[in-house]
Amino acid sequence: MLGFLRFLVIGLVLLTALYMLLGIYLRSLTRERLEDEWEKEGSIGDRDTYVEEGMRDYERSFRPKLLLLVYILPLIVFAAIFYVTNFM
Repeated sequence: MLGFLRFLVIGLVLLTALYMLLGIYLRSLTRERLEDEWEKEGSIGDRDTYVEEGMRDYERSFRPKLLLLVYILPLIVFAAIFYVTNFM
């Protein structure tokens, strides 16, 4: 039982690190895309305002919430493997 808890804690720490790194990476990709769009549109308005409004729209969208699958999918797979190996 102690090994299981240690595995669970280490796994959650690693998943949290992965979640944070993916979040930073996806935000940087979105920011870069918005900066490129601003340049292609003929540089209308203030660049920083355009990018910040786009980032606020991104934060309210469904895409950042999909990152929670970093936690959900591995836990479901682990629970299924645990169930199959111990109870079937």
